[in-house]
Amino acid sequence: MKARRQSAILRIVRDVPVQTQEEILDHLRRQGIVATQATISRDIKELRLVKVPTQDGRYRYAQASEPDLAERLARARRALREYVVHVEAAGHIVLLRTLSGTANAVAAALDALDWPEVIGTIAGDDAILIIVRPRRHAETLDPNAEQVVQRISQLR
Repeated sequence: MKARRQSAILRIVRDVPVQTQEEILDHLRRQGIVATQATISRDIKELRLVKVPTQDGRYRYAQASEPDLAERLARARRALREYVVHVEAAGHIVLLRTLSGTANAVAAALDALDWPEVIGTIAGDDAILIIVRPRRHAETLDPNAEQVVQRISQLR
């Protein structure tokens, strides 16, 4: 049901200049899809819909466009230049120290680059851990880490 509703919402915002969540609800009801305003609000967030200006000065919902690689690189460069104060590597972890309160913004900019050698980032207030994928995964995987991965896989 959720997939059908969200697919319908995407069609609606693509084809009709809807300005409010209530308008989205009305269009869904005409298609036989019943939902609450709270559900639509969550769907809007999950679908990454944004309000964009129209030619007549109003606003409408639209799907947020993904920035291209050049925009993502420019954003990462700005974040690194403005907020990072120290970089240090230890094994398969890279530590970035940032100005207070800026680590999440820097981590998001790095995550958007989607580097294949990066498993993931963890951001605090003023520090980011970047976990780097080892070159020879099988040779360098710690037995305890392997055990944790297996346990998590069993729980999923």
